[in-house]
Amino acid sequence: MINSKDGTLVLCIAMALCLCLIPSAMASTEEQQTTQVEDDAQLKIEALEAKLGEEGMQKIEDYLALQASLPDVVKRMPFRGLAFAATDPESQAIKMEYIDNFNVSETEKERYKAGLQDIWDRYPDKITKDDYAFMSELGPMIEEEALREHPVVRIMWSPGKCHPDFAYYACDGSAYRNYARDAADDPDDSWFELPGYRYYNHYWDADWNLGGAPGRCDGYAGTAQIWVDNGMLVQAHQDFGLASHYLSDTGNPFHSAGAVNQIGDFVDSLFSSQNHDLYEIYIYDRWNTGYNFGGYVSGNTQSITVTDPEQAAKDNADFSAPYFDYIWNKVNDNPQTFVSDATVGYYTAQCVRQTAKYNHGLYDYIM
Repeated sequence: MINSKDGTLVLCIAMALCLCLIPSAMASTEEQQTTQVEDDAQLKIEALEAKLGEEGMQKIEDYLALQASLPDVVKRMPFRGLAFAATDPESQAIKMEYIDNFNVSETEKERYKAGLQDIWDRYPDKITKDDYAFMSELGPMIEEEALREHPVVRIMWSPGKCHPDFAYYACDGSAYRNYARDAADDPDDSWFELPGYRYYNHYWDADWNLGGAPGRCDGYAGTAQIWVDNGMLVQAHQDFGLASHYLSDTGNPFHSAGAVNQIGDFVDSLFSSQNHDLYEIYIYDRWNTGYNFGGYVSGNTQSITVTDPEQAAKDNADFSAPYFDYIWNKVNDNPQTFVSDATVGYYTAQCVRQTAKYNHGLYDYIM
């Protein structure tokens, strides 16, 4: 039997327990309420995933798991996409056929075939830096042979479409958003960069930690903040557009991997390759039609918090770089038909959408 004193104590304990449990329940409700909102960009991603199906999504999961497990020596290898062909017998056969078409002696062809097969046999866990010189020799020849009959006109990340959209839609309807849009393409003009920095400043290798894009993003974000502090919003939005350009560049897998040679130097010719050009033409042609990659920008309402623009550009490169091997390989194997590869479309959509989120975060950071 409980006396009145004990009863009062029990009641107090019960009330205290109730008070402790209420915030927990409320927190749980808040968590449910803040579940990711399915904006138009998310719905488009889900539609692509449905198209790929369970088997396709499993392949993507396996690919990304492989990328996450790759040793640094593989990630930093010149023409790393060529080594990745080890995972695809059909791609290996195509590469060997390319070597058959080289304008070299039969002895040299056999040397190249044996060397490449040895790379594939040891991929990914037994690759060493000693393999870099061979890949640096063979890689350009493979790419040249693959694209010999596919001349391209350079289009850097879809001028007139991609960069203006990233900047414009990040401004969340601001009356000044057109100033950001109009400035966002300027860094791709030939007069904008000093000689020698034309490509370097649009790049950040996520594995070598090399390139000028993060610093350029940070610099223009800083001047944009100064304009904001002085009430000069036109200039602030113009410099945001410029900062956005460099942040967005690192969201392109060809701007975050594949342009560093065997000793860790950035090489213009590796960056401005035909594979790179063909991929950007692919994006340009599908920005407003087909995959409608622009819809992942205009339909995005989400933001990734930015507290350091330089780091944000690097983080965006970290996101995009793992997609490089697959995309490079598909472009190189099938310069005409890679455009119909659903996985290339999915990876591109993911990179575009992530970049849109970072641009929203950069705008919030500045303004």
